Amino acid sequence: MTKAKAWSAYWAQMGEAGGCLPGAPPVVEAQLAQLWEEFAQGFAPGSKLLDLACGTGAVMRSLLRGNDRLDLTGVDYAVLPKTRTKKVRLVGETDIAALSFADESFDGLSSQFGVEYSDIGQSAPEMARVAKTGASLRLVVHHAASPIVAQNRSRYAALNAIAQSAILNMARSAVVQPGSSTALLSQAFSLIARNHPDQSVVREIAAGVDNAIRIGGKKGAGELDRIDTNLAQECGVLGALLKVALDEPGIEAFLASLDGAFQCAPPGPIQIRGLAEPIAWLVTGTRNA
Repeated sequence: MTKAKAWSAYWAQMGEAGGCLPGAPPVVEAQLAQLWEEFAQGFAPGSKLLDLACGTGAVMRSLLRGNDRLDLTGVDYAVLPKTRTKKVRLVGETDIAALSFADESFDGLSSQFGVEYSDIGQSAPEMARVAKTGASLRLVVHHAASPIVAQNRSRYAALNAIAQSAILNMARSAVVQPGSSTALLSQAFSLIARNHPDQSVVREIAAGVDNAIRIGGKKGAGELDRIDTNLAQECGVLGALLKVALDEPGIEAFLASLDGAFQCAPPGPIQIRGLAEPIAWLVTGTRNA
């Protein structure tokens, strides 16, 4: 499954209820929302903001709660579902490195767990081009030490173990041969479950596969195809997250790509109440003249 298809499927499934961080507890979403509400309050009525890698618009909904007189546009690489939020325009299938907007179109740029998925060396010049001189920049970027990243790393390892095994091929054989032995299939699931004891998703997928085999025939095969597609989609999304989460050298390299076009403050970790490790990096700055 391609990166674009994986993210398109993710946002279609999540809808407007979805945030930008898989598995994040409500306290994380609430504190990040407050950060964006405060950012919005610094803009005059009618200011135009561009949200980069916007998903279904979680950041823009928070911006509107802080200032409901903003003109908001969001872009994303994925195909996006329609939004029900007024005053928000979503533009899907858009590469941040090739934006369609005129020079100096926006008073502010935002991104939450998004822009780091792009090639920032190619994206930064486009971000600068569409931003007005003095435009405000605020980016929330994945932190490598984040407990949410760690949680998703464990989930990805379990899902990838299933995806890389022969489990689904064995299941497909069992679907077309009713009554055949599924002992090897059970052993394969048991081994993965032992290697990933904290991941209930292994048992959930095993139950789904068992159900598909009991159904059998075309319907059972269709259930296996659905499991396979969902597995590939989630592996694609989580695998991408793990690649872009930044440690200290990584965030310094990220800032270096913005240098020249934007005057940025030193990055700071975003600490969430009740969590020992930071959840993200906060990057702020302004568009240079």
